[in-house]
Formats: sequence, C-alpha cells, structure tokens
Amino acid sequence: MTSSPTSHPKPKIQLPLYRRFVDLFDAGFSIDWGIGSFLVISHLAALLLTPVAYLFAPEGLWQVMLAWTLIHFFLGALATTVYAHRLIAHGAANEIRQPTHVFFLIAQLFSVQGSVRRWSAQHVIHHAVDKTGQHHLDPYSATWFDTQWRNFMWSHMLTFLFNHPPSAEFDAAFKAKSHPAILWQDKYYLWLIIAANFVLPMVLGMALAGWQGALCLMMASVAGFVLAQHNTWTVNSVTHMWGFKSGLLSSAKNNYIWLGPLGEGNHHADHHDYPRDFRNGFGWSGWLLDPTRYAILLLRAVGLVRGLNHASRLQEAKIITQRNVRDSEAASASAIWQQWEATLSAVSDEWLAAAKAWDQFKLEQQRLKQQIRELGAERMAAARERVGSAQDDLARELNLRMAALREEMQSARQRLRAGREAFFGALSEIREANLAIA
Repeated sequence: MTSSPTSHPKPKIQLPLYRRFVDLFDAGFSIDWGIGSFLVISHLAALLLTPVAYLFAPEGLWQVMLAWTLIHFFLGALATTVYAHRLIAHGAANEIRQPTHVFFLIAQLFSVQGSVRRWSAQHVIHHAVDKTGQHHLDPYSATWFDTQWRNFMWSHMLTFLFNHPPSAEFDAAFKAKSHPAILWQDKYYLWLIIAANFVLPMVLGMALAGWQGALCLMMASVAGFVLAQHNTWTVNSVTHMWGFKSGLLSSAKNNYIWLGPLGEGNHHADHHDYPRDFRNGFGWSGWLLDPTRYAILLLRAVGLVRGLNHASRLQEAKIITQRNVRDSEAASASAIWQQWEATLSAVSDEWLAAAKAWDQFKLEQQRLKQQIRELGAERMAAARERVGSAQDDLARELNLRMAALREEMQSARQRLRAGREAFFGALSEIREANLAIA
C-alpha cells in the first residue's frame, strides 16, 4: 500500500468528494440489496417487535430476555474492539494464543458486522487513508460530503448498505488476514451468524417456554446485535466529527469522555496517530475509559497474548508537540506567533530529547533484566549440580549496573517531566498573549 522509492506517490484526493448520496452511483457504488434488506428489517424488528416480545413474554421470561440482550451486546462489542480491531487489524500483540482466536471468533459473531477477515481489512484501509490521502478508499469516511448530516449518515450506517467499487488496496488487506481460524470463520460466516444469532436463542427459548419463548429470545438476540452494531458505528461517525482535539494525521478527534464503544471513541485521535498501540490513548488520561486496554492486559496476564506494542515516549511526545504547535500557530496572531515560535521550538526539542533519553534507558533496563534472568537460570542449574557458581561476580556486576541505571532513570524521569511542563507552560503563555491583544 506504500509506493516504492522509485515510484511516484499517489496524488491526494481533495475533499469533499460528493454533494449528494445519488452522486455515489456515478462513482461505481451500487445498493447491496441483501445486506441492506437485512439491516433495515433487523432494525425495524428491534424497534417494533422487541417491545411487543417483552409485552407478551411468558411470566418471568423478560429477565432472561434482558440478560440475553446485554450478554449478546457485550460479547459482540468486546470481540469487535479487542480482537477484530486492536489484535487483528492493528497487530497490537506480537503473539495471540489459539484459545484467544477461538473465543473471540465465536463472540464476534454476535456483533453481525461481517467476518473478522472482512472487518479488519476494511479497517486497515480506513487507517491507511491517513498516510496515503486516498480518501475515496475509506469505507466509512466522515469527510466525503459537504454537509455534516450526510457525513454522519454515511459514516454511521449508510456505507453498509452499498457495494463499494473494488480496489487493489482492499484485496491486499483482505488477503493479508490469513490465520487459519480467521479463514475458517470467513468461509462459513453466513451459517455461523445464523446459528449464533437465531438458532441458538430460539433453541434456548424453546427449552424455557416453548415457541413463544423461542420467538421472545430471538428478538432479544436481534436487539443485542443491533446495539453492538451502533456501538461500533459511533466510532466511525461521532469520533471523526466531534471532539476536543483533532489528530495529527487524520480527521479523528480526542473525545476523552466517550465510553460507548468500549473505549475506542476515547482518545480516538491518539489511536489514529499511532494505531498499532494496544492502548487507545497517551499518558495518564489514556487509562481513563479504555476497557479494551484492560481486557488486553488481562489476556496478557493469563498468557493468552504476548508482546504488546505501544508508542515509545519519543513517539508520543512527537505527536503531542506537533499537534499543539499546529493548533497554536492556527490560533495565534501573526505577531505573537513570530515572537514565540523559536521559544516553542526550543522547549519542544528539550522535551523530545528527554523522551529519547528515557526510551534508551528503558531499552537498557530491559536488556539488563533479561541478562539477570538468564544468569539466574544458570546459577540455579549450577546449584542443582552442586558445582561452584562461577557467575557470582557477573551477577554482582549486573546488579550494580541495574542500581546505577535506576538512579539515572530517576533523573531522566525528572527531565522528561520538566520538558513537558516547559512546553505546555509556553503554550499557556502564548494563549495569554493572544488574549491580551484580542
């Protein structure tokens, strides 16, 4: 998806692309009558028939229906965000154990958003647009139209009612998702979602309350996957249209308080600026409202995923400084910006230098820890064989180096904090200077 060094880069597509929805047909789009009919019917059923099912449910069954809807929604939403999104589309973990694949490939059926293979391929294209500028390839872009309501309708739901023109980029992303379990789910996806979302609840309902129970629990299932769908779709629409700070490379926004999509909406600009991160946001505030991060950390704790990827302190600092410099320049009077540009650049460089030093210390710490672990294993083997431990001197040396490194890291931490504070202090003074002349 990236051009070779000798090739010419693709020209960036200018936005907006369309004025009306009917313009899509001239661009090669067509209505997907199968998926479109299913979405319309299932949404009407959830709105109209689910309340009726609750009204006429056998005595005591409404609690089961509510529990089934909530479990259905939670499993479908969690599998989409943890597995299809962060682990598969973005490769947030270097190793995913087989039980993780099995559980989440089954749970993802409850979201009814396409197979993991197709979902993740579309999402890869959605992010690739940030770098290539080929906005016409973004399957659920919130920037195609010149009116906000059209952008919302398209990115939130209408995109799924259309057959999109074929592209080599999507084909390549689709073929890249080739884990055997993912290929199996994609091959049998239609039959699997019928079994999970219709046959299973009807069988359970039949066992509890006959045919009436079967129909009631099936409607609870429909309500569950409709909720899971909108849970994900709000990320495509809301978090690309409204928020507190836009991304450096994308139209995504940091929202900070959006919990609906199990954390994906929170800090969405951070996610687009470094999508491979298993986290959804930078810094301490990135811990807030990110249940997906907590789930992935739990998977790592029990050994089901290994090698989590995340942005380094330097990468985070680069993104944050560049965003704020961009926004500060845009909001500043020309005279104020000329006065403060050099100062802001200097404190930015100090922060980046401190972040780079911190990353180097962290790498050295990880290397020393690995050496100490390996040496510990050798010493234990020597003790079992009742031979002298020739590694004692090396062990003392490594521990002394680790103690010295801890002291250096404490100093580096202080420099990192001071660099960040100086940068944001300069931003604050620039804002005050602008207010003074306003």
